[in-house]
Amino acid sequence: MKYLSHVKELRNRLLISFLFLILTFIFFFYNASFLGEILSKPLFELLNESEDKRMIFTGLPEVFLSNLKISIFASFVVSLPFLIIQVVMFISPAMYKKEKLFFFPVFFLIPILFFLGVFFAYFILIPIIWNFFISFENFFSSGLNLELESRYSEYMRLIMFLLLASGLSFEFPILLIVLTKLGIINIRLLKNNRKYFFIGILIFSAIFTPPDIISQLGIAIPLIIFYEVSIVFINFFIKK
Repeated sequence: MKYLSHVKELRNRLLISFLFLILTFIFFFYNASFLGEILSKPLFELLNESEDKRMIFTGLPEVFLSNLKISIFASFVVSLPFLIIQVVMFISPAMYKKEKLFFFPVFFLIPILFFLGVFFAYFILIPIIWNFFISFENFFSSGLNLELESRYSEYMRLIMFLLLASGLSFEFPILLIVLTKLGIINIRLLKNNRKYFFIGILIFSAIFTPPDIISQLGIAIPLIIFYEVSIVFINFFIKK
């Protein structure tokens, strides 16, 4: 009976989280145009002429489907802290006080680091990448006119991909700290296998970013910094 009560509690908390996700999706889908303006701002701020600040779409359902994806993405980002709170409330009665002192800050750092990664991409990384791409407008010296005609669906897919990749990359130190605390990896393995982790970081950056060196380095460099910071944190706190 006790096992069934735990299953029911878990089910109820997942249902609450799913209901919250649905409500946020409805809200964001109703305000999809506002979200589109926010996501378009990094590009439009780099365009000088007002007539260039526009996008095109080539299929009738393109804008609708893109707004649908934008709403799903935004609802996922906003619902993440609420889901983590529900998970913490479910597992907290089964944890010892010492475990709570370690894992509770880790749980609450997950959404904080994710949002920091999203903000880092939006305000720093993406403007640099967009500026790099826009620089190819005057690529030909022979006088051939090469102009940007950004497609709405492609732009939204690309910027959401970068925001998600950056948010997930900022979770890297949490992953290393938790794996070390659980005994799956240790500080010696992290120190002696730096080159393999760095290769994995470069592969991750190549997969989850556009095929240009600017965006790949924009994800890889913070990950390498997080790796070194995690080693210092693990060596100082977890060993104690």
